[in-house]
Amino acid sequence: MKRILCATLVVIQLGAMAQHTANVLKQLIQADSFHLKYKEVLENPAKYHLQVIYTQINRDSNNAAHLHKYALYPETKNYYYPASLVKLPLVAIALEKINRLNKKGLTKDTRLQVDSAWYCQKKQWRDTTSKNHYASIAHYIKKMLLVSDNYSYNRIYEFLGPAYINKRLHEMGYKRIMVNQRFGWGCDTTQNRVTNPFTFLSDDSSTVIYQQPKDSNGASILNVAKNTVIGRGFKDNSGKLLPPRDFRWANYIPFEDENNILLSILFPERFDTAKRFDLTDSDYMFLYKYMSMLPRESDYPHFNQKDFPDNLKKYVYFGLDDTIRDSLVRSFNVVGKAYGSMSDCAYIVDVQNHVEFCLSVTMFVCKKGILNSDDYEYDTISLPFMSDLGHLIYNYEKKRKKKHPADLSKMQFHYP
Repeated sequence: MKRILCATLVVIQLGAMAQHTANVLKQLIQADSFHLKYKEVLENPAKYHLQVIYTQINRDSNNAAHLHKYALYPETKNYYYPASLVKLPLVAIALEKINRLNKKGLTKDTRLQVDSAWYCQKKQWRDTTSKNHYASIAHYIKKMLLVSDNYSYNRIYEFLGPAYINKRLHEMGYKRIMVNQRFGWGCDTTQNRVTNPFTFLSDDSSTVIYQQPKDSNGASILNVAKNTVIGRGFKDNSGKLLPPRDFRWANYIPFEDENNILLSILFPERFDTAKRFDLTDSDYMFLYKYMSMLPRESDYPHFNQKDFPDNLKKYVYFGLDDTIRDSLVRSFNVVGKAYGSMSDCAYIVDVQNHVEFCLSVTMFVCKKGILNSDDYEYDTISLPFMSDLGHLIYNYEKKRKKKHPADLSKMQFHYP
C-alpha cells in the first residue's frame, strides 16, 4: 500500500512538474490554425533561420515583474544577420557613457560636432532635423529608435568605438557579441576600426565641454558564430553575381543575447547589477518613449506618414498594417531587416486590458538564395508570420488569468 501511495505521489509530482515546465509557446501554436498556415516555416526552422522567444510576465502584489521565457527551438550558434538589432545595445551604452564621463554640462542633449581624421569618415557640424539645428546624442538615438536611421547609428558607433562597445558588452556577460561596422558608407573592415573625433559644446557654442579624440581598435573583429556563409550568391552594387558572402567579419549578436538586452532595459530590477546598463530613471523613460513612438507622432525629427508608415519598424503584432488604428496596443521594440533576414524584439503592451508580453522573432526569407538582390519574401512570409504570432499570443494573454493585474501606467506616454 505504501509503495502504491509513493508511486502515486511521484506520478502527481512529475505531472505537476511537467505542467509547470510545459512550453506554452509550442502549445499555443499547436492548438491554433497558425501551425497549419505556417507549416512550411515551422517544419524547416534551419532553412528559415527561425528563432522565436516568448517571455511571459507575471506581476506580484508589489507590481514587480517575474519573467518566464519559452523558446520554440533550442538556441543555435549558427550565424544570422542582426542588421539594426545592434542599435539597441548601442543606444543604451551611449547614454551610459554620458553618465560615466560625468563632465559638467555634458548630457545626452548637449550639442556636438563630428570631425574627420581618417579614411571613410564624414564631418557633421549641423543637423537641421533637430529643434536647435544641432546634433546631439539624444537626437541620434531618437532617429535610431523611430525609423532605424543608419546615419545616426554610424555616429553613435563612432562616439563609442568598437573596442569600447565590445568590451562593455563582454563585461556584462555577452561574450559572443561582436560589433565592428558602420552601415551604408562602404567602409572596409580596416576603416571601421578607426572612429572620428567628437566635440561637445555649450548651448551658444562658445565653450568646449568635452573633446574626444580619434580612436582605433586593434583587437580581433572576427565573430564566433558558426556557418557564416549564407545563401547561394551575392550581388554587388552593379548587379554582378558573386560567390556567397561570408559574414564572419560582420556584426553579430546571438539572438538570445539580444532578447536579454531588451529585457534588461525593460525590467532592469530583474537583472543583477553586472548584467544591466548604468542608466538613470530618466534615461529609461527616454528609451521607452522613443522605442514605442510611431514616426508620425514625432515633432523633432519630423516624419511624414507616406514615407515613414506606422509599421516601418513594428513587425510583431502589426505586420503589414501601415496605418496603426489600434491605439490601445503599443510595441516597445527594435527591429532588423537586411539581406533576407528580418527580426523584431518587441515588448507588447495594452495598458487598458493589463496585457504585456515580450516576443522576439528572427527569420531568413530568401527563396532564391541571392543576397543583396532585394528578392526577399518579407511581405509574403515574415511579416504575416510575426503579425499572426503576435496576435495569437496577445489573445492568449488577454484571456489569461493573472493573480495580480499588471499596472502598466509607467508605459503610458504623451506623444510627442
